[in-house]
Amino acid sequence: MNANKVIIAIPTCSPKRIPMLIRTVESIQAGEYKNVHPVILADGNAQIEREAKEKLHNVSVIANRERMDWVFSVNRIFREFDSDYYIFASDDLFFPPDCITCAMTRMGECFPNGFGVVSIGKKNKTTFGLFGRKWADHFPDRQVFCPDFIHYAGDSELMRTVRTLDKYAFPPKRDSSVQHSRPKDDTWRLARSVRTRDHTIRDERIEKGYTWGVDFNLITRQ
Repeated sequence: MNANKVIIAIPTCSPKRIPMLIRTVESIQAGEYKNVHPVILADGNAQIEREAKEKLHNVSVIANRERMDWVFSVNRIFREFDSDYYIFASDDLFFPPDCITCAMTRMGECFPNGFGVVSIGKKNKTTFGLFGRKWADHFPDRQVFCPDFIHYAGDSELMRTVRTLDKYAFPPKRDSSVQHSRPKDDTWRLARSVRTRDHTIRDERIEKGYTWGVDFNLITRQ
């Protein structure tokens, strides 16, 4: 039995990625860990919302009426869906069958109260990970990713946070990590349009000594 539910947050903004989105969700649902619930956020695109509801089963589909990008969208899912555990993901991943099982086992070993992050991606990167409800509740309005950012740098700041707090772990089986496609398509190009902006804010935050989750200082005003 998989007693603890895992919400998997997946924002998506391009209809061209629907086949990849379906592959991502199917790999999650085919895995060993069965108490999972993917939440698809159609980011500013009604076609994605419609097709996701038609083609995917046992998922929740919500939408931003205008495109808000990755940081806002993932934080929105954390805020609106209560769960024991969460995974932040993307629409171009493949989950090996034992990925979530291994991550949950490691979570129980290292952070039995859920206050920590377990990587499901490559070592030394927090691009994708698992954390518990207590970690989500640590952040104002469950904004686990710093709302100063639009798309980039939120994950690298999260890395600084978990290292500072000593709340980061890896599963022992590295072949259980997610596989990330990273196609250079229209989604990639949309993200790149804010890269300079996000990296400038990242550098300013580092210069000021801000670390979201250690403190809750912002440069921008929400």
